[in-house]
Amino acid sequence: MSKTLLVITTYNQSEYTKLCFDSIKNIEDDVDVLVIDDCSTDDTIELCKEYNHEVIVKETGLGLTDSWNRGYYEFKQRWIYDESGQDDNYDYLILANNDILIPRGAVTELKKTFHKWPFSMVVPTSTTLGVGHNREQSIENYYDIAPDCNNPNYYQDIQDRILEGKKQITEANNLFQLDPSRMKMFNGFFFMMNRNIINYQHSDKELFDPKYLMTKNEDNFNWSKLIPNDDFAAVCKTSFVFHYKGVTTKGDLRDNNKWREARFHDK
Repeated sequence: MSKTLLVITTYNQSEYTKLCFDSIKNIEDDVDVLVIDDCSTDDTIELCKEYNHEVIVKETGLGLTDSWNRGYYEFKQRWIYDESGQDDNYDYLILANNDILIPRGAVTELKKTFHKWPFSMVVPTSTTLGVGHNREQSIENYYDIAPDCNNPNYYQDIQDRILEGKKQITEANNLFQLDPSRMKMFNGFFFMMNRNIINYQHSDKELFDPKYLMTKNEDNFNWSKLIPNDDFAAVCKTSFVFHYKGVTTKGDLRDNNKWREARFHDK
């Protein structure tokens, strides 16, 4: 059975992390959770212990890209063991914000995309607000499902309705309508990779260029690594992850100095 490392990045906002952790309880996939914390000052670390999730805590805040790179390195070098004592690497890596809700079935659909299509990175759909400027990821492009898709209370219901729609489309021999689409840009709130992604690493310990502290990291990676090798990120139209969007960051994310000033102004 394939094994996935789910890396959740945190910095404060433990109320959203708790909601995220609660959603993870219901997913059926074989997933290990690892939290990379960017020096939170609230009860995030205690919450991780309460839910029995492993957490790596930084001594100082270094930004999102650093958290992604630490998660990537753990994925790359960790070994896992099954009941028979056999060891192997993780098959998949998910990098995710903490302000998300993952319904049962979403990760399974992402895995099916990897099995069928030659992509190294696959992303889910989300709400129109949740995908920001990358509107191709909006669930409303593919299903008449508003306004329920914008209500976090219905995140599991949305995924269930997508799978029911997939079943009907399959029975009508129109499954091609749900083929994944290549993306020039994607939103980095949640994305999944297989081990082929190692071919595109920035360095032995880094997948992403560390000069991008908080933003442009996923776009730069897509443009400089994936697209030149005809290996675009792809959106899976049968996977939905709810994203609250913009609740866990502060400062001007486009400017490293302004972000640092906002992040550490009270220290």
